[in-house]
Amino acid sequence: MAREFTDDDRGSTVLDHEGTELGSVTDVRDGRAHVKTDDTASESGVLDEIKSALGWDDGDDTHELRGDDVETINDTEVRLKRM
Repeated sequence: MAREFTDDDRGSTVLDHEGTELGSVTDVRDGRAHVKTDDTASESGVLDEIKSALGWDDGDDTHELRGDDVETINDTEVRLKRM
């Protein structure tokens, strides 16, 4: 786990391990980020793989992200581990 999410992470871009943009952090609650997914990532098929690996529901646009699934967090980006 990189670290717990904080309010400072709001607005950060969420990327897969290869750098493909998946969405952005819209909220942080109880140390978990809430990610609004990007429609462009959906079209590429990458997002479907990530959703499946993380157990995200296809019916929602916003998903909860746990720190255990994150490789690194910096001032502008959250990069996921290889799934």
